[in-house]
Amino acid sequence: MEALHSGGRRTGVRRTARGFVASVVGTLLVPALVIAILTVPLSMTPARAVAGWSARRLAWVEGTSRDARPVGGRLIALLAIESLLGLLSACILALIVMGLVVAGQMFVGAAAGTAVSIFDAEPGAVTWPIVAAYALPGAFLLFLAASGLAGIAWIDRQAWTSLARPGVGELTREVSRLHGTLDDVVAAVDAERRRIERDIHDGVQQRVVALSIILARAERAGDAEERRELSQRARNETQHVLDDLRAVAWRTYPAMLVRDGLPAALEALCGRTETPIRLRLDMPHLNDRAAEAAAYFVISEAVTNVIKHADASRIDIDVTQRGQHLVLSVRDDGRGGAEPTGPGLSGIASRAAARGGHLHVQSPPGGPTTIEAVIPCG
Repeated sequence: MEALHSGGRRTGVRRTARGFVASVVGTLLVPALVIAILTVPLSMTPARAVAGWSARRLAWVEGTSRDARPVGGRLIALLAIESLLGLLSACILALIVMGLVVAGQMFVGAAAGTAVSIFDAEPGAVTWPIVAAYALPGAFLLFLAASGLAGIAWIDRQAWTSLARPGVGELTREVSRLHGTLDDVVAAVDAERRRIERDIHDGVQQRVVALSIILARAERAGDAEERRELSQRARNETQHVLDDLRAVAWRTYPAMLVRDGLPAALEALCGRTETPIRLRLDMPHLNDRAAEAAAYFVISEAVTNVIKHADASRIDIDVTQRGQHLVLSVRDDGRGGAEPTGPGLSGIASRAAARGGHLHVQSPPGGPTTIEAVIPCG
């Protein structure tokens, strides 16, 4: 129990020390805060950058991450509050420094018998009883100053926590966006079902019909040579049926994606595609199967879209992990002019949006076309 209390005291002292350092850093950030507020009409980038610095400062004090960030008017309000708190911290820190300077001169004057210039005191005028008389009120003022810094740090944390929460309007817009995403996902699922039905009807079903006709002819054939020929054709047709079924299963959900992960599935996709593909992967720390599945289908459908419409001779695929996001890029040298609102690209956008990501398409007439998607990953 005593060890537990000792550990708690050490944690409290460590947090207090970090809070003091954070107050000093917050004071140093005041010029940046003011500049960020003044440049808001031109760009929100400086404001977001300063808010990021402040988030890291608070996270260092608390030992936890500050992932939620205020936006819009709440971001400006936070910067204004932090500017005022920084100025207050600067005033309190200045008073603390002045008090320490006075205390230091008094201690030196009492110990060495020298003059204390801050009081215009002659040598020997400041004695230990005088130092003791000033020590108690000085310690009380130091306690008040430290309490003021602690209060400012508390207000800073509470302001960040309150303003980082989304407002009613933002929540309403997010709910509307999620409803729209849900509708897009349902539409994408229906389109996928229609595609599977079409693949089976136009491919597998036609080959099964052809196989049944060949087998019927083999049953009626009187010549042994003709029966052998028809049997061979039936075996070939059976192999085609199996190949078509494997292709349908692969397009529906490749088993390799679950078994071996995204890199192996993408390499297999490149091997199955007649158009030459250059694949570059940079995701050493990815361990999110849902994100891998979303990334695979975004890339797969983008490649299918290129093959159907772009008349391209080359496709470049880049997959890069940047922090908590997967950045996907599919670029081709085709004819360009792709419409982001078309059924193919809108379906890809729906897939990305279903995982909280977004899609960006650049396709000038004449090409090249670049499809970029950003997908969150754990």
